Amino acid sequence: MSMLPTFLLLFSSIVTAEVYKSVGPDGRAIYTDRPIENATKLELSPATLPPPSPEPKSETDEGGFLGPYTAFEILSPQDNTTLRNDTRAIDVSLLLDPPLQEDHRLRVAVDDVDAEGDLGKRTQIRLGGLSFGSHRVQARIEDNANGVVAATPLVNFHVRPALPEGELP
Repeated sequence: MSMLPTFLLLFSSIVTAEVYKSVGPDGRAIYTDRPIENATKLELSPATLPPPSPEPKSETDEGGFLGPYTAFEILSPQDNTTLRNDTRAIDVSLLLDPPLQEDHRLRVAVDDVDAEGDLGKRTQIRLGGLSFGSHRVQARIEDNANGVVAATPLVNFHVRPALPEGELP
């Protein structure tokens, strides 16, 4: 697999950079900004690179999107957090500004399954019944037509059994 496309993307914004290609003893291509033994200078032009294509937002977009809100994110749990408890429940804290619009509703999904019940306008939610293991949570705001108007980035977390007293994680 060639690393040239990745390399070209990394350096496409540097117009005056010199790029050299060589082949290492293991047969793999080596790209560098300095000439090395057996290297050939590559002639790169940003104009030869295709423009990046925009990707449409989806309700499970990992990066999230704000829609009509100035802030919408999961404050807790933080990404890649390990939660140790035998109740297998988590508290989800959301930041939402401005407050939820009248014709919008809040949804929270764990592993792409919506939490049951009416969340109302609450930004502090307890989710229970989780299995031990790794999960991901995302909050969404939907309009009356069930269209997603905003979504938080996905947050990964891990539920583990509580440690016996006196043991360090």
